[in-house]
Amino acid sequence: MPGTEQQADRIAPKVTTAWHGRVYGETTNGAIALDARTGKDLPSPGAAPLLVNESTGIGLGDSGLTAYPTSS
Repeated sequence: MPGTEQQADRIAPKVTTAWHGRVYGETTNGAIALDARTGKDLPSPGAAPLLVNESTGIGLGDSGLTAYPTSS
């Protein structure tokens, strides 16, 4: 039917932060990164940061805050 949305086979993420066109979040399957414009999956970030800039991502781990170096 035209104009009808089809259900995607996806789990909605809990968004943690965004930086320069990349949205970070978590699902029950782990950390994800999405292209902010298209919503397409990007390579797994390994962790979903709470804060991020050009050099560091800050995440919350079992033992408190952890800094992760970013890569381009």
